Amino acid sequence: MLKMIQRNFCLLLVVVIQACGGGGTQRADNFNNVQDGVLSVQDFQSPSMESRIHTWYHWLNGNISKTHITKDLESMKKVGLGGFTLFNVSEGVPFGGIAYYSPEWWEALIHTKNEAKRLGLTMGIMNGPGWSATGGPWNTPENAMKEVVWKEHQISGPMIFEQQLGVPKPVLGLERDMKRDTVVNQRYYMPREGLKGHYQDIVVLAYPSTRGEKTDKPYRIKSWWHKAGFSKMARYQRDNRTADKEEVINPEQIIDITKYLDDSGLLRWEVPEGDWTILRVGFQPTGRSNHPAPVGGKGLEVDKMSRKAVDIHWRESVMKMVDAGESNQQDRAISYVLIDSYEAGHQNWTQGFEKQFAKQMGYDLTKYLPTIAGKVVGSINESEEFLWDYRKVVSDMINQNYYKRFQELAHENGLLFAAEGYGNFGNTDDLATGEYIDIPANEFWANKHNHHGGITKLASSMAHVYGRRIVGSEAFTGSPNKIFETNPRDIKAQGDYFYSKGINQFWLHTFAHSPFDQTPGLGVGSYGSYFNRNNTWWNFAEGWFEYMARAQYVLQQGRSQSDILYFVGEDAPVDPELKSKLLPAIPSGYDYDFCNLDVLQKATVKNGKIVLHSGQEYAVLVIKKSEHITFASLAEIERLLNEGATAVAYQAIRTPSLTKSAKNYEIYQRFIALLSTSYQGKLYEGDVVKGALTEQGYQPDFEYTTQRGVDSLLEEHLLGEPVEYFHKRVGTSEVYFVSNQLDHPQRIEALFRTQNKSLQLWYPESGAIVPTEFEIMKDGRTSLTLDLEASESVFVVFGGTDDGSIVKADEKYKPVQKVLFEQPWEISFQGNNAPNPIELKPIQDLSKHINPEVAHFSGTITYSNRITLPETSDLKKIVLSLGEVHVAARVFVNDQMVGNLWKRPYELDITEYVETGKTNELKVEVANLWVNRIVGDQNLPEDSKWTDKTGSTAKGLGLLEVPDWVKNAQPSPTGRGAFVGWKWDHMKDKGLMPSGIEGPVQLKLTKK
Repeated sequence: MLKMIQRNFCLLLVVVIQACGGGGTQRADNFNNVQDGVLSVQDFQSPSMESRIHTWYHWLNGNISKTHITKDLESMKKVGLGGFTLFNVSEGVPFGGIAYYSPEWWEALIHTKNEAKRLGLTMGIMNGPGWSATGGPWNTPENAMKEVVWKEHQISGPMIFEQQLGVPKPVLGLERDMKRDTVVNQRYYMPREGLKGHYQDIVVLAYPSTRGEKTDKPYRIKSWWHKAGFSKMARYQRDNRTADKEEVINPEQIIDITKYLDDSGLLRWEVPEGDWTILRVGFQPTGRSNHPAPVGGKGLEVDKMSRKAVDIHWRESVMKMVDAGESNQQDRAISYVLIDSYEAGHQNWTQGFEKQFAKQMGYDLTKYLPTIAGKVVGSINESEEFLWDYRKVVSDMINQNYYKRFQELAHENGLLFAAEGYGNFGNTDDLATGEYIDIPANEFWANKHNHHGGITKLASSMAHVYGRRIVGSEAFTGSPNKIFETNPRDIKAQGDYFYSKGINQFWLHTFAHSPFDQTPGLGVGSYGSYFNRNNTWWNFAEGWFEYMARAQYVLQQGRSQSDILYFVGEDAPVDPELKSKLLPAIPSGYDYDFCNLDVLQKATVKNGKIVLHSGQEYAVLVIKKSEHITFASLAEIERLLNEGATAVAYQAIRTPSLTKSAKNYEIYQRFIALLSTSYQGKLYEGDVVKGALTEQGYQPDFEYTTQRGVDSLLEEHLLGEPVEYFHKRVGTSEVYFVSNQLDHPQRIEALFRTQNKSLQLWYPESGAIVPTEFEIMKDGRTSLTLDLEASESVFVVFGGTDDGSIVKADEKYKPVQKVLFEQPWEISFQGNNAPNPIELKPIQDLSKHINPEVAHFSGTITYSNRITLPETSDLKKIVLSLGEVHVAARVFVNDQMVGNLWKRPYELDITEYVETGKTNELKVEVANLWVNRIVGDQNLPEDSKWTDKTGSTAKGLGLLEVPDWVKNAQPSPTGRGAFVGWKWDHMKDKGLMPSGIEGPVQLKLTKK
């Protein structure tokens, strides 16, 4: 029996869209709310456009062609994408001649909108030029982001002080914020000259100088820079020191001398006896600009704390793009507007901030302003509490006047609002942004073995607790060192990992628009995977796109099922952590969602379960361990306990805020009494979430064992566990997504905390739906054996379809004979710098071929052979096994297309296509990777001019200009086979990647 908490002091309780359819605006009043519904076999096997993945579509610094836009969009539609989000960026790409907002640019935008309508593609837009965050040339200094600045003077009295105080120089971040050199740093800022003269005073204070100020060694609060909102704080850690009295500013001795300052900045003040510090505190534009903006698009970042400024940006940016070329406002091409991850730097002031602070916190901030400069006012504890309040108001104003206002404006104009509601900015409560985002999203990078902190769970939790159906993700963003290695086979399990965390719509990063015929073409500088029609494997990936569409169809239905509601507190920042770092810990086999105070305030308890306003239900409330908690949070937790909730908690020892009104003090005293009494619900102490769940009758929702362990090397390459899962309830069906995260087959013995007479396996790769055998255990759970291939996933559906669409289980074939190909393989090449045809026997990795033209080839490789099977009537199945393939293949038998193979195992049933007793023609087309051609080109003379003045923070060189031979659609004058817009440092030492069919190639025959 777990010990129940009965303490007489304050506790920290730790508590365990409509998606936009293609071709036309979806009205915002029909947006993205969770719908219970039922699973449709037809929609699973033949997914609609709503279920399909999208891509981010980057136009690159005015290099734009309407002809190539049409080719791009037609290619998106052909391979099975559902839509795109249009960006305009530069990122190391030379200017292409079409400036942002020029007549030619508007023509291209209108052409894109018309083509999206014609093709039925959903279209979204980034809210302005660049990828971060919300800026442009229409934003004036008055409407720009603002920061607190100050000047101080040390003087001694008595005397008459008469002096110009001076103001800080503008755009301080050029020297202060960035670790990089100031040349590269220019990409983040507007020129300093344009920001002069926009300083405004807040107050001029005078107080007796502290000991440190007298010796020019001021005593400062630990991490004051972050706590005052000048950069994002990773995690809040209170300064628990006790400052010497001589290092502390006595708030009662602070004098407001603002009235002695004239309009010219001249201060005339009669200084009392003693040593005094004069602190002139004001605010000015930060100077931050949108980045990386194309020519014509760079300007100031909008003031995120000002509703008026955001309205101006919306009018001058978003609505101009939305309305361009539209005659029927009810059938616009653009369906949604996006804010990418926030990378626009800090902001900690706006016009009228002091009034909002007083209204929200109930006290005047004037005498505490020295803490913004790191000074201690009253005590370290008092200063920490003020800074906590200060960050809270900054956070709330950004969320209200930026995110909420964007959503309001979107809905007023029939649009949806999508956002990655997190990033590097002034201590904002990221979780609180979710209330105002129709399509919350995260990001992850291809081929990387991290989860990007807690932002994946942040995005999916936002959707779950606020009742959103679609959870987006900037998916498989390319990192420079592996930018051309990304391919569907190698990233499939990574994508499934993020599906298992609640993501259900991928936005590929990126489809870069290259207005030239040479391939692979321009890219987003050093970043972004090449998800576009110029990649070698693009037209071989239909199976991957279809797989994701089927998976996303199911994952977008119904409600997620989690047992734990995890309250993260009210700090700003609130940046949810990795599962592995949470305390109390999340036990294996249970899922969870993060929540904030707003969610708790709307929650109720029914039959012991916590029920949210969105309809989500949870078994236990867990509150993240912290030494502090607010009175408002305590009040809601007490209410839920009294209504019958179960909670898990650690002790808390203080409130974090300086707001101590009599009313709050009474609440505090009331909790001291109430927490020593019993509740209708139960309150558990410590890291005991699993025990609390078990005692309340909740066994693990999903447990598994495997026949094969995971070695230490393999574990390093896993994002999570060897098997990942996600549970949804769709109507009366319980649906589990189960993913084999390993690149080899696994037999999984699984236990599910549910049961039903009907149990089916829905395979998203093939669309097959098959019944399966299972066993009901004594504890009521269902036991099931799953045999999954390398990186395979399946939906386990309890209570599935009975409409006749079920097919018989595909029996695991046991080949009794293996037939090898006796004759040499005829191999031909299609693509840039294609070598002459060759013959091979046996088949081999072509990157090891003696001919460098073959070894360095990138494109399509066609393998031809023939085989005669004896005439017989006892063959049941004939399976073509290609062995290992690099990286995707299309198989033709006797001139008939049989199938597309894009992941292991590279095997295909060809029984219906071969004839026994006759010679059968086999042709296999294989797409390899661009890497080998790019590596091979390093041995050839340069055909382009390069520069290190790219404006990018990435290593490497960018094109000085697009060469004439590219503009004129001619081949490289030096014989190179790949045209790219960036020169990566690592490519000169890069080894070749495996290429083509490695084999062994054989037929596996099974007899009746």
